[in-house]
Amino acid sequence: MHRREFLKSLASLGCIGSVGSLAIPRQATAAAPDFNDYKALVCIFLYGGNDAFNMLIPTSTDANKGYEPYADARGNLAVNNTDLGIAQVTTNSGNLNQGVLGAGQQNPYNQNLNQSTAYTRGIYPLSGKGIDLGVNGVMLELAQLIIDNRTSILANSGTLVRPVTRDEIIDNSAELPVYLFAHNHQQRILQTGQANNLNDIGWAGKIADQWHNINQNSPLGLNISYAGNDRMLIGNSSSPLVLNPGNVPKIHHLSGDSNTNTDRRALFNALAGIEGSTTRLDFGADRTDSVSDPFRTLYNNKEINAVATFDQLKQSWDSLDINYATTGSYGEALFDIPTAQQIGFSQSIRGNLIRQLEAVAKMIHLGASGNLGAEFNRQIFFVELGGFDTHATQASQHPLLLRELSLGLWKFQKAMEELGYADSVTSFTMSDFGRTLSFNGDGTDHAWGSHQLVMGGYGSGESGTLRGGVMIGDLPEMLLSGNDDYSNKGRMIPTLSQDQVNAPLTQWFGVDQSQIPTLFPNIRNFQTGGGIETAFAPIFV
Repeated sequence: MHRREFLKSLASLGCIGSVGSLAIPRQATAAAPDFNDYKALVCIFLYGGNDAFNMLIPTSTDANKGYEPYADARGNLAVNNTDLGIAQVTTNSGNLNQGVLGAGQQNPYNQNLNQSTAYTRGIYPLSGKGIDLGVNGVMLELAQLIIDNRTSILANSGTLVRPVTRDEIIDNSAELPVYLFAHNHQQRILQTGQANNLNDIGWAGKIADQWHNINQNSPLGLNISYAGNDRMLIGNSSSPLVLNPGNVPKIHHLSGDSNTNTDRRALFNALAGIEGSTTRLDFGADRTDSVSDPFRTLYNNKEINAVATFDQLKQSWDSLDINYATTGSYGEALFDIPTAQQIGFSQSIRGNLIRQLEAVAKMIHLGASGNLGAEFNRQIFFVELGGFDTHATQASQHPLLLRELSLGLWKFQKAMEELGYADSVTSFTMSDFGRTLSFNGDGTDHAWGSHQLVMGGYGSGESGTLRGGVMIGDLPEMLLSGNDDYSNKGRMIPTLSQDQVNAPLTQWFGVDQSQIPTLFPNIRNFQTGGGIETAFAPIFV
């Protein structure tokens, strides 16, 4: 287990307290809008700083932005500009979409059944979509999602206070994000929505604070994390529900129909001031802990709400068993994790992201269908895939991560389509930062601008849906010490701010445009016209 995952697993053990914190008295805030539909945002955080320049490879002959300068800077880590023939293994009605991709040596990226050689073997060009990029050969599902207009590329995005140029950086006149290139600080910036303020709450937490009565006042609230108590979901008066993927937690010794557990539940309630009786015990008013102390009352309420919430969640979760008709790339059950033999690698993927996304899919179905005790209108989910800090052994470790990301995106999107929620769910990636275009001999180092992904919809192009199959933003120059380099290592200066991405995502989600500067205070720095909407990246039709 990676260090970050170990720490997060410890944090998740406090999930009962996380639910209980939803009972904290809230400040006076505006009621949630009266939604009559369902929408969800799913943040897929790639912890460590994903090397997106080896995920999406420049393919043009442009002397500055094309393949040649990329390959010169990357050295032995450069992905070959070889078309692996996506059309030969998958089309809109072909193999991949039917879940019968060849396994092992039949994988188009296979070379010696080793992920290191598969990593640099070739690409799936996106020239047919008018995009001068190719998808790394180990990510054929991602290539198909883009071809099918289910996913778009957010080019050269990153944390910014305001637009900045190399000249401004050189003459020290640039206003830069604080603690640039530092993992924890850049993660916090992405999750708070402020590149010049490390001390704020999360932007999704702010939404939960404002929409305090969302989802018919369900104690589950707005925000759910399968990656620990991350800042993005934490508000001033709200906290996320923190869960592990798989079966939801059960309150041991307070659940079930045994006499002993029934007695324990009655005693638990009595300690919180609630009267009740069992066949063997009686807790009348004189035998309960009824108190007037507001802090003890608050604590009691938190405990009772926590147990009641998990009772409801456990009952709803266990009563729903989704049997997907759709299969995975290799014909496996949709959310099964392919083996190393199927993938054609010498090592297996860990499968953590796939498990989290399976849980999110089920929670979305429970919430949208009213099976959580209330018909939910809005939910925000947070999942993570760690291990992207590839200073070393990148050729063997990065392909495992990219393969799992590609499979996870595909499986989740197919689940949303089968369940009928594809137009109601938008997923997007974040990562600490990009990585240097230069090669350190065994990997790449901390940098800045990078490519991210946004996914959802059915590819219909209808108003209000994702603009799928496009590249949003501009590609940087692939030149060390070039116009887009922070210094001389290929630390690319972002040209698309994360704020410009977050703003349309939250507007689609239902946040009023007037409230967006509260969530992302620097958004007005990116306006190109009179209205704030001129700063928004054109993510939706």
